[in-house]
Amino acid sequence: MEELAVAVIVGSLRSGSVNRAIERAASSNAPDGMRLTLHPVANLPLYNGDVEERGVPEAVSALHDTVAAVDGLIFFTPEYNSSLPAVTKNVIDWLSRPPRSWEGTAVTAVSATPGGCAGAGVLGHFVDIMTHLPVRLFDETHGIGSYPDKLDESGELADPDTIAELTAFLQRFGDFVRG
Repeated sequence: MEELAVAVIVGSLRSGSVNRAIERAASSNAPDGMRLTLHPVANLPLYNGDVEERGVPEAVSALHDTVAAVDGLIFFTPEYNSSLPAVTKNVIDWLSRPPRSWEGTAVTAVSATPGGCAGAGVLGHFVDIMTHLPVRLFDETHGIGSYPDKLDESGELADPDTIAELTAFLQRFGDFVRG
């Protein structure tokens, strides 16, 4: 079986981001045959049509190149005010512009939140937006609620049940990508 290449985007720029820790756990526990690779987005400018008109910034071109070269894309995103943070939305906005490198690419999202709703707001809004874009939207997203109970003292995901659930989600996403 050929290895699946999956790009991951973390929708938080904070050095101690919990969603970045969840991404690290996912990358370390990806199922056999799947390789997750983080694409950093800290240097991605805010979407601005005037900037785009003058020429696509190098960071945006690099994002499109990464997405064009993979089989799937997973957003690891926090939930801000029951919705998408600006970082996540900005990546979506740039990817929705030409060359639309994600056309036909399998896409999903994972969110970890401190409350018990497990990112229901952000994941719902993510699905609402992505439904209108030319991607292959996986019919599942994955939420991890009450994350403080699942992290070790260094801030890494340590709860074995949560890691197993995340790995099983990645396996289902891999099956969808291959499907």
